[in-house]
Amino acid sequence: MFSTRLEVLPTAHVPAGDGVPACDVTDWQQVQATVSDFSPDVIINLAALTDVDRNEREPELAKRVNTTGVEHLLSACEQSGARLVQLSSDYVFDGQAGPYLEDDAPAPLNVYGRSKLEAETLVMAGNGHLVIRANVLFGPDLDSDANFIGWVAGSLRKGNRIRVVDDQIGNPTLTTHLAEAIVAAVEQDAVGLYHYGGLEFASRFAFAREIARHAKLPMKLIAPVATAELNQLAPRPLKSGLVCSRMKMELKVQNATLDQALAEAFSVN
Repeated sequence: MFSTRLEVLPTAHVPAGDGVPACDVTDWQQVQATVSDFSPDVIINLAALTDVDRNEREPELAKRVNTTGVEHLLSACEQSGARLVQLSSDYVFDGQAGPYLEDDAPAPLNVYGRSKLEAETLVMAGNGHLVIRANVLFGPDLDSDANFIGWVAGSLRKGNRIRVVDDQIGNPTLTTHLAEAIVAAVEQDAVGLYHYGGLEFASRFAFAREIARHAKLPMKLIAPVATAELNQLAPRPLKSGLVCSRMKMELKVQNATLDQALAEAFSVN
């Protein structure tokens, strides 16, 4: 997507042997060397510790990855003249009164949300940088249990019963659509704070049922469960989601219905 229009250098925390260089954002020297060698105009930071409960267990690691790593990137930007695009999360909100606009006051419930908000504050204090908040991301990789649709479809194909929370609301967002939004924002030199997400709001339970419908798998294996019943370490925002009107009006970026996004995701498999 980027590579068809721009020269792109992808990096990875741990190289997979495919020629993609390592760049650990917590390692200032590695960040500095990578930016110095490539001399980018724009740095897009997708690095994050996103396991919400692990953030709660390991707050120092969460800060190193989600906040200190962003400090390193901003320092590299200052030296090189590059702009930073920081991907953030709806977890900066408490989930009491969503969906949220960019101007709504953040109030994170957990370590992950606080670390992401701290990173946002750092980015917004600089000049010419961009923060894009997203939520409930899913990709077209149906073979990965780390991907929500992969976990749902894979479990149902095996005949496994799954429980999915029915009180966490967001607007599920296809990762390729988010990538297109990032490209549009970069090409239009957007700065400041924008929200991006799918057009429709749904509970995770309703989302799972839609996945089953698209995959022609039995919905009866999906049972609703309240978040409180899961006894998760980190509290989750419940009534959340992101209103994307600013990005649509200012950058002319469109978003898709859940049905359209799932149809696209399943079409590549």
